[in-house]
Amino acid sequence: MKQIVRILLILLVVETGYCGYLVAKRLARPIPVLPEAEYIDPMVMEEYQELATQAETGFAPEWIRLGQAFLGQGMYAYAENCFYEAARQDPGSAVAQSSYAFCLERTGRMEASTQEYEKLKGMKADASVPFTNPRHYKYAIGRNYLRQEKAAQAEQAFQQNTDFQPADFQRAKLMVRSGRAADALSIIQRNLNETPNSLYFGFLKYRAMDSLGRTLEAKQAADRLERAMYVIPLNFNTEFIMPYSKRLGVSKAIEDYNQMLDRDDMDHLAKKLDEVLAMMGDRRMPAFKATVMRMVEVEFQRKNPDRMLVLLKMLNDFGIEEPDTIQFKGGVYLLKGDLEKAKEYLLRVAEMSPTIEIHETLANIYNQQNEIEKRDYHQGKMGLLTAMMSFRNDNLEIAEQAIQESVDKNPNDPQAWFYYGEIKRINKDRQAAKTAYEKCLKLNQNHGRAIAELKLLTQ
Repeated sequence: MKQIVRILLILLVVETGYCGYLVAKRLARPIPVLPEAEYIDPMVMEEYQELATQAETGFAPEWIRLGQAFLGQGMYAYAENCFYEAARQDPGSAVAQSSYAFCLERTGRMEASTQEYEKLKGMKADASVPFTNPRHYKYAIGRNYLRQEKAAQAEQAFQQNTDFQPADFQRAKLMVRSGRAADALSIIQRNLNETPNSLYFGFLKYRAMDSLGRTLEAKQAADRLERAMYVIPLNFNTEFIMPYSKRLGVSKAIEDYNQMLDRDDMDHLAKKLDEVLAMMGDRRMPAFKATVMRMVEVEFQRKNPDRMLVLLKMLNDFGIEEPDTIQFKGGVYLLKGDLEKAKEYLLRVAEMSPTIEIHETLANIYNQQNEIEKRDYHQGKMGLLTAMMSFRNDNLEIAEQAIQESVDKNPNDPQAWFYYGEIKRINKDRQAAKTAYEKCLKLNQNHGRAIAELKLLTQ
């Protein structure tokens, strides 16, 4: 009997100890911190709570998912806690480590962020997270030094990231600013050889030539800059965060809608957008404007002007009236066959934010009304915008054809004659350029760029 009691006591002690171990282990696990519910969309808050429960009972991957959910909504402090815990549980996770360093950077702790980015050396990159890539986190380190106004350390960090265009740009810019333009030119030219239409490197070349007193080459670089449209990415924060912002709440529903666009089923798209708007209820969320604008676009395709007016009124009641909404009001009256009312709105848009599409629509309306002079005016504007766009994309052949059509249709437009002169000058037809600038100035004697270019041609 005593032996049985002894065995029972031993079992009791063991069970008590094990239970104590489990309790201690449970108490030692961190509890996710959530933001105040009153400041969060209820739909998103519900998903936060679900992810927090998974993190509380899970491991590093669950903490990472919760952190990414916070990151997608710009809640860096809450995300930081999650990534810190994920990195503690899985020290080899490049996703957790880079995300933690990113949160520190976003909250202004550059030195601490740099130290955490440095820990990524040797970790395996994850293609889904940009800052796990050595090129990206080395670039982030250099940017941290820039924000700390440590130019020498920043330049050294960028130098260690050679052949990564954003790093090359930052390094060359530092060199030009510190009086070493001649040394920067080799970096600038190497990148221009790779991407001739680079706006940023083109501008640096102009700055370098200008600072070296090489006036003719500076002018040539400035001309080339006019025809440069390619913009190298210098900030990868949006690329990092954007995928996470589409995972929760209304943003997820909108992303689901975007995935349906290829179906080209307007009735189905309209139904889906109605569901998205219903999810928002009376809450005027940031996604409200984008959602209603999508609804207006779909109803235009469905040729439903009355529904468009209802939706546009919703936007007006929300305080939104801008070129896009005014253009759609014009579209409403086009669908109704009221050309005069349509013109009223479209002419406003043409003044506020002219596009080829707007001028084409107005030209078609005036053509129907047999107002040839006004039709030609808008066709001339179409040609001018086409020429400007082609010129800036360095497509001089199309630009020359379009600007010829523009001055033929609208010979009283000084801007058209200016670009006619620019295109002729770049194509080395100096006499035609000179004549065009003179015509521009005859129509607008205060056109500063035409004055400057004509002066250079006549020197």
